[in-house]
Amino acid sequence: MDVALIEAKNRFAFSETLTSRVGVAYFVGLFVAGFITNFIPTGGVNAGTFVLFSLASLLSVIGALDLLNPLPKHIAGAALATLIVSFLVALKAALDTNPMNQRAQQIVIYFLGAWPILFFIQTKDAKTRKRFLKTLAIGLFALCAFGIIQGIFSNSLPLRLFVLRGDQPFGIGEDQFRPTGLTGNPIIFSSIVIFASALFMALWLEKRKSRYLIALFCSLLANYLTYTRATLFLLLPVLASVWLLYHRLRLKYVMIAIATLVLAVAAMQFLFLNATGLFIIQRLQGSNQESAGSTIGHIVTIQNAWDTIVAHPLAGVGIGSQGNSVGPEDAIITDGAWWIMLLEFGVPLSLFILLLLILGLVPIARYVLRQNSQNRALAIATLAFHVYLFPANFINSGVLGHISFGLYWALLGLSIGGARLDQTSL
Repeated sequence: MDVALIEAKNRFAFSETLTSRVGVAYFVGLFVAGFITNFIPTGGVNAGTFVLFSLASLLSVIGALDLLNPLPKHIAGAALATLIVSFLVALKAALDTNPMNQRAQQIVIYFLGAWPILFFIQTKDAKTRKRFLKTLAIGLFALCAFGIIQGIFSNSLPLRLFVLRGDQPFGIGEDQFRPTGLTGNPIIFSSIVIFASALFMALWLEKRKSRYLIALFCSLLANYLTYTRATLFLLLPVLASVWLLYHRLRLKYVMIAIATLVLAVAAMQFLFLNATGLFIIQRLQGSNQESAGSTIGHIVTIQNAWDTIVAHPLAGVGIGSQGNSVGPEDAIITDGAWWIMLLEFGVPLSLFILLLLILGLVPIARYVLRQNSQNRALAIATLAFHVYLFPANFINSGVLGHISFGLYWALLGLSIGGARLDQTSL
C-alpha cells in the first residue's frame, strides 16, 4: 500500500515531535538506567528500572494506538506476530502452576521489554529515524568509552561505578574487575558492545567517516576488556557478516570473507599453541581456574536444563520460574537464553516464537540486499548481531538483561520499520 495513502487515512496521528522526543528519551534511558539506579536513592525501588519501564509503557501505548491506522503489509505482520505471542505467553502464564508472583513479575518484564517494538516499527519519519540512530550511536560510543575506563581503572574506581546497586563485581584475578557499563554484568555489557561494533562498522562502510572508525576501535577495545569468551570468539563472524551484507553477498566478497576467517582461525590456533602464558589465551582456552570453573558450571546447569525439558517438553516448568524473582539456588538454569525460554515456555511455544523471530528478519534481509535500498547501516548491524545472538543464547543470557532486552526489541523494530522508507513494498 502506498505510504502517502496510508498516512492520509490515519485515524490517530501523534506529532513527530512527540514521537521523536519519547523515542530519544527511551534510548537515553537505556544507556543511563544503571547510573540512575546507583546515584538516585529511592529506598527499595530500583529507580533506573522504574524510569525505563515508565518510558516503555508510554511507547507501548503510543504503538498500540497507532495500530488502529492502516499499515503496510510487513509492518502489520510484525505487529500481529507481537500481539499473538503476547496473548499466548499471557495464556501460558495464566495456566502455569508455579507461584503467581513469579509469573506476574516475568510477564511485566517480557512485555515492557518487547512491546516498544510496536512503536518503533511504525516510526516512518526520516528525520526522526535519523535522530534515533544518532542518539543510538552516541549512546553506544559513550557506553564503550565508559567500559574502557572501567577496564583500565578497575582497581581505583568506587564500586558503584562498576556494578548495579546490590550486585557483586565480576573479578579478573584478585584486584581487577570486568567492565559492566552499569548495564548489569559483563556478559550483558559485551552483548551490547558487540552490537555496537557491528553498527559502527556498518556506518563506516556506508559513510566512510573517521569518527565511525574510531568508534569501532573503541568498541573492539571495550569488548576485549570484558574478557567474555562468546563475544571474543564470535566478533569476527559478526564483522564478516556486516561486510558481506554491505556488499550484498557478492561471490567475490564471500570468498574473501571465507579466506579471512580461515586465516584468523589459523592465527588463533598458533596462539593457542605458542602463547599459552597470555591471560587472554588462557581465558579463551578455558584453562585458567576461573574459566574452567565457569565452563563446568555451564555444563552442569545445561544438563539439568536439558533433563527438565525432556521431562516437561510441552509446558516447561512455568513462566518466571527462571526469572528475577527466583534465587540462583532455586533456578534450574541461570544462563543460556534458549534453555530459559524452553524451560519457561515449553518446546512448542518456544519454537513458534523462534520461527516468528526468523520470519521477522526476512524483510530486513530483503531490504538490505536491494540495489536501491538506503540507510542500511542499522538493518545490516541488526542482522549481523544475530550471528552472535543465536549461538550465544545457548551459553549465556546476555540478551535478557533489562537494558539489553529493551534495546534488542527497539533495534529490531526500527530495522523492520526501516523498509517503510522505501517506496517499493517488500
